[in-house]
Amino acid sequence: MRCLLIDDDIPTIEALKGILNWSDYGITEVVAAYNMQDAQRSFESREPDLIICDIEMPRGSGIDMIKWVREHQYEGGFIFFTCHESFEFASSAISYSADSYLVKPLDKQKLEAALLKSLDTLRQKRTLGEYSKMGLTWLKNKDLVEKSFWRDVLTAVISPRMDLIQGEIMKRELSLSVDSDYVLFLASVPRSQIEGVWADSLFQYAFANLCSEMMFHQVNHDRVIAYQADNVFYNAIIVEGVSDIGELKEKGEQLIRMCKQYLKCTATCYISETAAISQLSQSREQLELLDASNIIFRGVVHDQKEPFNYKITERYTLDCDLFMMLFIQKEKLQIVNRLKKELETLSVQNRLDSATLQAIREDFLQVVYSFLSRNHIQAHRLFASDRTQQLAQHAEHSVFDFMKWAQLITDQTIESVKAALQSEGVVERAKRFIHDNYTQELNREDVAASVYLTPDYLAKVFKNETGLSIKEYLNEHRIRTAKQLLIESHLPIGQIGMETGFDSISYFSTVFKKLTGETPNAYRAKHRSSF
Repeated sequence: MRCLLIDDDIPTIEALKGILNWSDYGITEVVAAYNMQDAQRSFESREPDLIICDIEMPRGSGIDMIKWVREHQYEGGFIFFTCHESFEFASSAISYSADSYLVKPLDKQKLEAALLKSLDTLRQKRTLGEYSKMGLTWLKNKDLVEKSFWRDVLTAVISPRMDLIQGEIMKRELSLSVDSDYVLFLASVPRSQIEGVWADSLFQYAFANLCSEMMFHQVNHDRVIAYQADNVFYNAIIVEGVSDIGELKEKGEQLIRMCKQYLKCTATCYISETAAISQLSQSREQLELLDASNIIFRGVVHDQKEPFNYKITERYTLDCDLFMMLFIQKEKLQIVNRLKKELETLSVQNRLDSATLQAIREDFLQVVYSFLSRNHIQAHRLFASDRTQQLAQHAEHSVFDFMKWAQLITDQTIESVKAALQSEGVVERAKRFIHDNYTQELNREDVAASVYLTPDYLAKVFKNETGLSIKEYLNEHRIRTAKQLLIESHLPIGQIGMETGFDSISYFSTVFKKLTGETPNAYRAKHRSSF
């Protein structure tokens, strides 16, 4: 899919491009336009699937843009953002069927929610459009239409007003009543539970069918809505006219057992309070928040009316001095085991809520950063890998996710310090980096970054070990390579200088004569004759 970003402010465009991993949402191309005229030309050259547009621009507003694309029969997604909340802007956006209206500064979670809403609406339009093109009637596609209806209700694509919902029921020719009471049953499994075991799409299919069979004794029931949010797999199940919550809890407990037995994962279930059809989207949001705050009460069925029984009398503090000593002693196993024991003890005591887990994470990072600083290692380079960043984002979701992150951080920290303390090893690795990259423009900061040390500290270690500065060693290696090329090739002097990393022939000649006592031409003439 293709997304068009429109804003006259270039930094905002760049921030939008970098704030999300667009490919995760199926968007393979993100293009930018800085005014309405550029946007119209881009639109005409190739119609985007989604448009994200600022409202207030000097050469044609966002309202002008959405009016223009709707006049061109554009049915794709359209998200507005602006610096100022305005009823006039909002009402205009709604009148032209904008999907969302966001206020700057952009919040990543709100943007993700708006994006998912737009793409889901777009997929539904295209799905239903395809069925229409094929000449199928609504009645022949009742299951698809009803599932689409419930998805739109849960995500508030259909505005949570009784009259609008009733209108959609009539439009889609569904046998539903807005007067019924409903209970929302939400089953969740964190993505970290199935990593390396299941492909996402396959797990989502299996999880949804298991929920459908357990609740309705059939697969792919139209009131089982599967979706993924914030790296959690959810199945939202709409149950009408519940008179016995106990029976629903029994089904949830059976579902949890079946997930553990057949899907090899721990599911957690939540039951909402009885709600009108117009309140189901709010119920979904409340149950998702409940799930996000659930650190230790996993693998059971929770009633929304019964809050988690945390026993927090005073805030827990990590013993930073103890963990610093373990890091100094490089006791990786003891660090991980001690941390795990602390979390398990707090869990048993019902004292591990999300705020406590976050506090432990901050204290643990404080120890790690202090330890790295003592050893002249730059943490932001050491922890820059995608894997480390991914685990860090999920570390506060559960004890399981926290321990995966803590173990990786501990391993990386202690192994990097071990390497740094072996100065010979560090210098050798720095030399290899120079040998591999001498043709590029290098400085001591680049070399230091390759071994995760500060430039000043590496320069000191390197000088003590080799007797040369990093710059001197780099030039000596470049000249050694240049001498070989002068003898064995017919390349011009200037080209040899450039290929060995010098930015000008004059600087190459100066360094060459300083280190060899001869100019490049004289060296070639002398040694090629005897070669």
